[in-house]
Amino acid sequence: MVDRRFALGLLILGATALMACGGREPEPQPPPQPVVVQAPPCAEQWVHMPMLINFPTGGSTIDQQNREILRELVASAQARNDIRGVRVEGHTDTCGNELNNMILSQQRADSVASELVMMGVPRELISTVGNGSTQPRATEACGRSQTLSEQTNRRVEFTLLVCR
Repeated sequence: MVDRRFALGLLILGATALMACGGREPEPQPPPQPVVVQAPPCAEQWVHMPMLINFPTGGSTIDQQNREILRELVASAQARNDIRGVRVEGHTDTCGNELNNMILSQQRADSVASELVMMGVPRELISTVGNGSTQPRATEACGRSQTLSEQTNRRVEFTLLVCR
């Protein structure tokens, strides 16, 4: 019995002391804020990819072989965490009207960009540009018997913005 009365006395004494000091219980503390870790700054750099998507004369449709090349590109890119952007650059051969070539090269770049989006690349990471025939890789005679090197002018190339 003595122990209970002693404990009750301490409880009453503590409550009386609390009332004498302002009578309030301590206010609850706010929960701790999450720590935000900033990624270290990096130097962004455009890196040309040695991968080409080729097209037939006047065409902007992606065939199955080129779709496989795009799948490889996407798989490689998804394994990295330093890619900040993808520039898809369309090109044409030097034959024909330059205005039509500019339009066709943009259609090629847009076609590849759409395919990349369908494969899971966020659209906001992709930019496209049509260069027409302003950056040929080979000289052309614009005849019916074009060589394989001449056909490489009808292409899409890739440049990646990476964080180094």
